[in-house]
Amino acid sequence: MMKKLLFFSAIFLLLKNNTQAQVLFSEDFSSGALPSGWTNDSLGLPALNLWLFNNPYARSITGAGFDANFALFDADENLVNDSIPEFASLTSPIIDISTASALLYLELDEQFRSLAPPTGEAKRYIEYSVDSGLTWTTLVDDSLDYGYPTAVHSIYDLSALAGVETDLMVRFTYEGNWDWWWALDNFQIVTYAQCTAPPVPGTATASASAVCPDDLFDLLLIGADNAPDISYQWQSSSDSLTWTDITGATMTTFTLSQATATYYQCVVTCSGVDSASVVVYVAMNPGTSCYCVPPGYSCAGFTGNIINVSITGTSLNNNSGCDELTDVGYTYWPDLPSTSADLVRGNTYDFNVTTDDDNIISIWIDYDLNGGFEPSEWTQVCVTSVASVANTASILIPATATQGPTRMRVRARLVGNTNDSTSACLLFGSGESEDYVIGLDFAVGINSIPLKGTSLYPNPATAMTYIFFDNSISKAEIQVIDHIGRLVQSKEVSNVFSTSLDLSRESDGIYFVRILTEQGAVTHKLMLAR
Repeated sequence: MMKKLLFFSAIFLLLKNNTQAQVLFSEDFSSGALPSGWTNDSLGLPALNLWLFNNPYARSITGAGFDANFALFDADENLVNDSIPEFASLTSPIIDISTASALLYLELDEQFRSLAPPTGEAKRYIEYSVDSGLTWTTLVDDSLDYGYPTAVHSIYDLSALAGVETDLMVRFTYEGNWDWWWALDNFQIVTYAQCTAPPVPGTATASASAVCPDDLFDLLLIGADNAPDISYQWQSSSDSLTWTDITGATMTTFTLSQATATYYQCVVTCSGVDSASVVVYVAMNPGTSCYCVPPGYSCAGFTGNIINVSITGTSLNNNSGCDELTDVGYTYWPDLPSTSADLVRGNTYDFNVTTDDDNIISIWIDYDLNGGFEPSEWTQVCVTSVASVANTASILIPATATQGPTRMRVRARLVGNTNDSTSACLLFGSGESEDYVIGLDFAVGINSIPLKGTSLYPNPATAMTYIFFDNSISKAEIQVIDHIGRLVQSKEVSNVFSTSLDLSRESDGIYFVRILTEQGAVTHKLMLAR
């Protein structure tokens, strides 16, 4: 989450620098009190309840630009029904709009929560006056939730006043009786210059260079002209030649997912003239980096955990328990000798699972290396295990399985619950899940390849870490995997004795650096701490 916030903070600055806007008036309600020049009443009458500025009931307003201080009319008053009809108005001082250009807007962040809308009877009104408050024109008259649960940035068009009127007042009125609240922040009156055709289209960027099929990522346009009379339309393409509009993608940012590698651009339009942005390409991660993470829970106080997994005739023999690497009932084990196995296609192996309670146990092996666990890849180890007694299932490794390193998932759940062929990614309320690296006619584990002498320095690292090899590596792929098995970086090297990894954009924590060659793979644990 922090990486995403930093990404958008940097992008916001780029956008802001390209916006031809003049702020005529602003108020961020940061003082914790009624701002100077503002009025807090009931349309000129003494108000029984007033707008507040110090958030006395600790409302948590998330989204848009809200911070700790904002304007709030809180009709609920911490669940106290005082049976008082509430009709409170917050009115701005007179704002000089004599220098406004052709485009004039009221902008603010807001959240309105009404009790059981629209039957809760609460309403929000936004009005403006150009004659010092003698008469008022309604912009908003609405009783529906707005910006709840996530606050929004609102823009209201006042362009009809530009070049015609010189003074402006804005009034926010809440009407209701023991309903919820209306919160306002970052009030601005902004004038924009009209766009110039052809518009500057800027550059399309993405928050990820490669994704998995279910991953959400963000498209964002930087360096483009940005004015209210400019329109935006994101487009996608499989070949960067034929483009298709993305439905609903008409802002400078857009969140989406994709099933195949795709090119993206944004068409920027001013006065009917289109300009297409620089294109961005988002690739797909390999399937073996896209395994689902089983939803879990804190291990404290639960039983039904896996305490040993072994495969007879291999090095895999792992004594474990819940909360080995994380605080949830799921562990992805790196490919160390005791937590990985080399299996030969066409052979049958005994898989042994021991738990600390009476469980139903399943195993999946991703035979086709597509990043999923299909029902055809599932084996039921047992439906009524006995605590602390090994349960064995003989599994034939298909001769048609894809050669290479793959994933095995073991899931245990208390007896009487479902743990069937479709349960690889489902939420369990008991038991535990563990993932292991398995080589199908492919050597894995640090003792099975000539990479035993590789080392990482420094470790722990703060930003950069270096990988040193005993001998020159002709070709290798280096993957950085986080503690829940997600691929966060990948690079290829050839004919090197050493290489570097830049982790400055990653969050602190435990990572696994995996080096894959044609002869096998090795994994090192890396701590990132600043």
